[in-house]
This record gives sequence, structure tokens and C-alpha cells, in this order.
Amino acid sequence: MAGHHDHNPFSHDDDINPFSNHHKLHGVTPTSKLSTLAPEPALGYGFGGAANTSLDTPAKLKKKQKELEAKEAELNKREEILRQKEAAVARAGVVIRPKNWPSFYPLVHHDIAGDIPLHLQKIQYVAYATLLGVPISLLWNLITSIAILVSDSAGIYIFFSAIYFLLGPPGAFYFWYRPLYRAFKTNNGMNFGCFFFNYAYHIVFFTFAAIGPRILFTGLHFAGILNALKLLSDKHPVLAIMSFIGFGFFALELLLSIWVMQQVYRTFRGNPKATTEPVSIDL
Repeated sequence: MAGHHDHNPFSHDDDINPFSNHHKLHGVTPTSKLSTLAPEPALGYGFGGAANTSLDTPAKLKKKQKELEAKEAELNKREEILRQKEAAVARAGVVIRPKNWPSFYPLVHHDIAGDIPLHLQKIQYVAYATLLGVPISLLWNLITSIAILVSDSAGIYIFFSAIYFLLGPPGAFYFWYRPLYRAFKTNNGMNFGCFFFNYAYHIVFFTFAAIGPRILFTGLHFAGILNALKLLSDKHPVLAIMSFIGFGFFALELLLSIWVMQQVYRTFRGNPKATTEPVSIDL
């Protein structure tokens, strides 16, 4: 028992203890059995693969620059094509005019001061006033029709009044105002003929409306003078006054329309030949 040497498990083996100075004291250099690990570069600051973690590498920047240059070249090409088309249209004598009327929803180009000769502008402005008078007079006629219908009096067919109000203004613009505008602008005989034919119907229509006879259909009439007198005799003073106002609208529209017809006819007879002005295109 005394000669038995127990190995101390807590003793440090000098052969594997790199920090032991035991061998240094005897002039022997210790040999470590553990290999040291190579240092690792810090994230983002190394070389090789770590350099590719950057978002804006020279290669990507160069690629983006090429894409921008390609887009710029495409835009320049389109602008050049557009300039060539505009130049070709200008050489052909075609004037492109933007739409500007009506102002709240432009549908056509309308510029009396810029398109119509100075000596014809007064007639065109009065014709424009008669164009605006169409929806105003027909709207009042519709209101009068509703009032007569509600009062259970001898009213009119409100359906026809609504049709006149809905179709009258656009029909007036496209059937006689637009032809007159083009006739004054280009002095074209066909546009003058279209205006005369349709404006004559316009005058007949408002003559009938101003008189307001009870014919054609039972109960169908306008807020004209005869209906105003009939309502007044039937003891409906409010409806009679509304009909008198309607008659005033119709009569004023009729008088202005007759004046326009006379002036346009004199202009046409004085200079019936068509000119060769540049064609205009409304955008």
C-alpha cells in the first residue's frame, strides 16, 4: 500500500500543458499537442468572397448605367419620330388644333377670335348666342311642363319636353352651328348649304314653340303665347306667368335666329367661292 503510487486525476500533465514552465527550468522546450486556429477576417472587411456582400458593386453600377443610357436613347428616338411627324404634317398644310370646348369637358376646338375672319366674327358670336339659347329655352319649357303636370291642369306631354331638352342642344351644335363655323372659316359652299337647310328647320321649330298651338298630338304644346293665354283664362296665374316667360325665351331665340340667317345669306351671296385655306384637324 505504501509503495503503490496513485495517479492524481487533478494533476496537470506537463506534456500537454502549454503554460507549464517546468521544462523551461530544465532547459527543455515544451512541445504543444494542440494546433492553433487561423484568424478569421471580420464580417464585411475581408477579401475574396466577403467583398461581394456590397449592394453597389462596380459591376452593378455599370449595369444600371447601361440601362439608363438605353432608356434615354429610346426616349430620344421617340421624340425624333414625333418631330418628324409634326414636320410632315406642317409641310402638308394641316393645322392641328387642340380641343377646348366646352371648358368642363373639351370635345371640339372652338376659337371664334382665332379661326373666324374679323368681319364675320359678329355674326358668329350672335349664332353662338342662339346656340346657348337652345338649352336655356328648352330647359325652361321642361320646367314649365313639370309644373303644369303637377298642377293637374291641361298639361303637355312631359316626355316630349324632355326629349327636346336632351336632343336639342347637341343637334343644334352638330347640324347647324358647326357647319356655319366651318363655312366662315374655310368659305366652303357645302358647309353653307348644310347650315341653311338645318337652320331653317331650327327657325320653324322655335316659331312653333313660341306660338304654342295645341295641335299634332292631344295635349302636346310648348310654353308659348297661346298656352299662356289659355292658362290665364283657366285661372292658373302662376303657370300662365311661367308660360309667358317661356314665350319670351322662344321669341328672343327666334328673332336672333332670323337675323343670323339674313346675315349669313348676304355673306354667302357676296362671296360664294370657296378658298384654299389649310385644313384643320381638331384633336
